[in-house]
Amino acid sequence: MTSSGNNEIPKSRTTSGILSPDAGILAVGELSKRTGVTTATINYYVRIGVLPPPRKTSRTRALYPADFESRINKIKALQAAGLNLKGIKQVVNGDPTSPLASAIPDDRSTAPSGQPVPAGPISIADFLTQSGLDDDLYDKLISAGLIRRPRTGPDGAPAHDRRDLAAARAFSRLTSSGIEYSLLERHTEYNPLSKAEALFLAEHLSSSTRRTSTSQPANLVAAFDSIRRYLRSLQLDEAYPDWRNPTT
Repeated sequence: MTSSGNNEIPKSRTTSGILSPDAGILAVGELSKRTGVTTATINYYVRIGVLPPPRKTSRTRALYPADFESRINKIKALQAAGLNLKGIKQVVNGDPTSPLASAIPDDRSTAPSGQPVPAGPISIADFLTQSGLDDDLYDKLISAGLIRRPRTGPDGAPAHDRRDLAAARAFSRLTSSGIEYSLLERHTEYNPLSKAEALFLAEHLSSSTRRTSTSQPANLVAAFDSIRRYLRSLQLDEAYPDWRNPTT
């Protein structure tokens, strides 16, 4: 005898009885496989509020809506752009009081309506569309080494990845504010500084001895970037005290 008042989520199953991804809900293992993020990290994101809680079906089992895949991919993209989890939480939850909400556009602001940012390799045509770069600026940034040259994708065509896209969007935002390419090109003069910071970051990563969800490399990189941004902002306050209130 079955009860008509059962609130359990309907399950679409394959012939083997395994939950089908076509059901629109995912077990945490499948979500981890799709995103490349460990189950411990997914649970941590939920615990700190970066991700909303899943639907619990038992004490030890939970099911995640399929859109969690795109949510996690956005978190990864924001981490690659250097944002820490506190800032990411403000962005993905749409906190209107956060200055980050307007400082960092979401995928919809740079992609055509209805076309999400690809989760895998990004073709050059899609890369230009998603980033807002024109062909000339793209070629200049590639030639200067400010954006990596495209690599060969699975289909044999040249492609970029999300880290490249994050950098390209940043260059696009700077040029849209009126900054000339000649100034952007000077970023190459600071390659020794970037290398020094990378080596310093490598020291942090290699010195981490505790293996927890918060000590994953991506979290350590985000923490390191937060410290560097903070110290840089202090120097900026001294060099350009009015930077928060520029004259118009």
